[in-house]
Amino acid sequence: MKKFLGFVLFLSLMGCSETTIVDKESKDLAVKADEVVLGKGLDEEVVPAFLRKKSEPIEIIFVGDVMMEMSLKQTINSKGVDYPFEFVRDEILGADYSVANLETAITTSNNAFAKQYNFKANPIKLEGLANAGFDLVSLANNHTMDYREEGLLDTIKYLREYGIEFIGAGKNSEEAYASHEVVLNEQKIKFLAFSRVLPDVTWYVEEDKPGIASGYQEERVIDIIEKEKLDTDYVLVYMHWGIERANRPENYQREYARKMIDAGADAVIGAHPHVLQGFEFYDGKPIAYSLGNFLFPDYISGPTAETGLLSIIIEKEQVKMRFNPFYIEKDVIVDKGEEYRERLFNYLEEISYDIFIEDGEIKPVN
Repeated sequence: MKKFLGFVLFLSLMGCSETTIVDKESKDLAVKADEVVLGKGLDEEVVPAFLRKKSEPIEIIFVGDVMMEMSLKQTINSKGVDYPFEFVRDEILGADYSVANLETAITTSNNAFAKQYNFKANPIKLEGLANAGFDLVSLANNHTMDYREEGLLDTIKYLREYGIEFIGAGKNSEEAYASHEVVLNEQKIKFLAFSRVLPDVTWYVEEDKPGIASGYQEERVIDIIEKEKLDTDYVLVYMHWGIERANRPENYQREYARKMIDAGADAVIGAHPHVLQGFEFYDGKPIAYSLGNFLFPDYISGPTAETGLLSIIIEKEQVKMRFNPFYIEKDVIVDKGEEYRERLFNYLEEISYDIFIEDGEIKPVN
């Protein structure tokens, strides 16, 4: 532990940035190396062996929408920030890296954007996400700017204070469209996020204006993926898209996903419909069209409460998918047992495309 902390201090003194090196041991101890760049000011040889995760496979967990409003405010205030995650925390912490879609502005501002639903939470709510093991959140969605630019900038500020990285939004277009890069098992992995659901064009990020990374402009998204893939091993894209409560993707989503994979994406993960949608493989690469809700207030039930942990597994140059079902019940993400698991697996097979699920692993039929 002291050896690890000494290296972190060394890195901070070097002034390195952009790439985070993560290993299983360091995550389990809730310690991270501070933004290491390989090949940009720090040679690979300088990175000590104990920081290089040798074991395979690499596991990256993705989850759907996290919205800490309404009943969750009272529940967290009375039972603590860790309470909603108590049954999933160990699995999330056990992964090499974990990503969520944060659909709540983290701000104390009252300057709401004029729309039907506006969600916000106070900064302490982020402690639960951090303690549960989430390393990165997507801000590319239709709620991050519910409290305008001020709310977005507050969200970014508080995420940094709690040590959670972000993608898909920023103080300007350079930040919003940038990838977040980590090194796992000596593999360079980049994360990107875009939203194809935005309430107004004023939410688009600009060169000198805070905002969201728009996914409406397919040509730009494809160009970004192509460029990011040039100097990395894997590119994973989190896309906010689709129709709310629809359990199957729109035709454009399937076409768009294929274009992103053709451009170099190694997996495409979706959110926004608030229900689980099907899975598919294209050119051997996994697509999860919607992960539904992950933490939502207690007014939901049935399909909108069905959730789970999607594991993207990287092993021997293959990218695989596993899914572990859970359910949102009274503001807690719970395990509903084997009967529920089997029922949900059968349902997911029905709404997916040429896949079957075996012991939680999602496999292509051919």
